[in-house]
Amino acid sequence: MPVPTSNRNYYDILHVSRDAPRAIIQVSYRTLMQKLKCHPDLGGDAGNASLINKAYAVLNDIEKRAEYDAQLNILDGVGRNFDADSPQAGATTGPGKEGADVTVCVFCSQPHKLGSVIAEDAVCETCRSPLCAAQATRTESAGKRAVERLEKHRGLRFYTEWPLHQAHSGETRDISLNGLSFVTRQNLREGQRIKIASAVLEAVAVVTHCSAEKTFWARHCVVGVSFLTLRFVNQVGGFVSEQV
Repeated sequence: MPVPTSNRNYYDILHVSRDAPRAIIQVSYRTLMQKLKCHPDLGGDAGNASLINKAYAVLNDIEKRAEYDAQLNILDGVGRNFDADSPQAGATTGPGKEGADVTVCVFCSQPHKLGSVIAEDAVCETCRSPLCAAQATRTESAGKRAVERLEKHRGLRFYTEWPLHQAHSGETRDISLNGLSFVTRQNLREGQRIKIASAVLEAVAVVTHCSAEKTFWARHCVVGVSFLTLRFVNQVGGFVSEQV
């Protein structure tokens, strides 16, 4: 997901905060295009309208927005273009932090100083979550082989909050280099971030959908997630150990 090269990101373009819900994004888009007459048919500039449309197409789509946020958080440095009211606004890049790039873990929000170039196996010193953006990891052939080795129905653990307390269990149904779907008894909400650990990969992901499913034996939820950060591990059996 490309990040705008100008000093305005998609949130700035739509005049919304970083944590704005989809309803606010939709209202802001309609206001810009109709009431403020940014639409070309109403006399607006075609180039500006095109940029507004691009921003809306990303921020109104859960998966595209998650990838875009990961790009802002990891590849461009948290706080670089964010609103002052953003929860991560204090984690800036550049001078003022001993001259080093400072970014934050997308799960626990603790800063690190690895800069914009992060090794594939890098993990957060605080919560041990992977730090490398999923988009960078998924292009490697080693990652493709790891996904091919993963059985369709395989156990995993996931955490819904930091500090880590209870680990919830699940079983994968499908997996790709973009994300996975799994079954669990835990009800999750759309847009929620979770930390995932399995024998093949570790990831921080955003929930794209969660639906209830009832069988003769039990009721459970089918959850789909999109990876934000991703790290493949060498272990082939059991669960990845959590060093927290």
